[in-house]
Order: sequence, then C-alpha cells, then structure tokens
Amino acid sequence: MKRIIALVLAAVIILAAANADAQVYFKAPVEFAGTGCQPSSYRFSGEGTDTLSILFSAYDAANPQENASSKLQRAACSFAVPIHVPTGCQISVMTADWRGYAKGATELFREYFFAGKEGISKTSNPSGDFTERDDNLKHETFSAYGEDMILRINSSVRAIDNDSYIVADTVDLQNTLVLHLATVRCGSLPLPAILNLLL
Repeated sequence: MKRIIALVLAAVIILAAANADAQVYFKAPVEFAGTGCQPSSYRFSGEGTDTLSILFSAYDAANPQENASSKLQRAACSFAVPIHVPTGCQISVMTADWRGYAKGATELFREYFFAGKEGISKTSNPSGDFTERDDNLKHETFSAYGEDMILRINSSVRAIDNDSYIVADTVDLQNTLVLHLATVRCGSLPLPAILNLLL
C-alpha cells in the first residue's frame, strides 16, 4: 500500500512539473530588417511572457517625404519572433495590436506567417490616433517535440496622397493562447489489473 501511495505521489509531482513547463511564451525578437526599423530605432519588452511589445521610434512615412523622420513615403519593417512551444502543445489564437497616428490617405500593411505555413495578411487605411487589432490569427502549428516556432511579420506604412502622414508607435503581440495537449489513448485496463502492475 505504501508503494502505491508513493507511486501516486510521484505521478502527481511529475504531472505538476509537466504543467509548470507547459507554457507558451515569446522569446526575444531577432532579425529586424527594413527602413522602418533601423538599429536603435526600436525596443521590445515582454520576452518570457505571453505578451510582447515592440516600440518603434522612427517607423513613419509622409508625403511629401521630408516630413517623415524616415524621409520616406513608404517604410517597411520585417522581423522574426521565436515562440517557445512545449511538447504536445499548439498555438491556437494570437492577436496583434498596432498603434499609431495617421493623417490624410495612408496605408498600414502587415502579414503574419510561420515557416512552411500560409500567411495571413491585413491592409487598412487608418486615420487619427488608431489601434488596429488583428485578432483570430489562427495557426495550426502543432509542436510534437517541443521545438520553438518562428513567427515572421512583414509590415509597411505608406503615405498615399499629398499632405499625408502615418507613424506606427508600437505593436503589442497578445498571445491569448489556448494550449491543446496531445493525448494518446492507452486502452482501458480494469482497475485490479492496474493495481497489480503497481504492486
């Protein structure tokens, strides 16, 4: 009987440890590239959590272009974000909030994709102080071996008509993630048989 109790306690401890490790979280972004995210023009926070914020200081576009910090009518930024996905889990839903300011005729483009997966792209024409929320970004990215996934984001801002301006101040990647555990049915042993195996 003591052996059974010890085995049950050991199983509970193992399950608790597995649940503690079964967290999906963002790691530090890598591979920033583009005219809208030059070195030292962005910073990020929230790595190790389920919400990552990326703040830009010179991601803008204007027409005429000399009115922009970037001195461009169209600026772009692409970056990769590693996501830790434990064994037996998948990313089910992710949201992204883009914040900024726009005046006149402008365009904000963004695309999200994982390597080998079809991307999801969005285009909007914001005005004034804006928050563009991309929700319901569903991806079937099941991780069978606990490997990290690399989320890639391509984006751009464009000032279309004369006397127009757009700036992206920040993007918050909000991981409203639901973890789906992969379970394997082992068959149904009668309770006495299970006890016999433990004894």
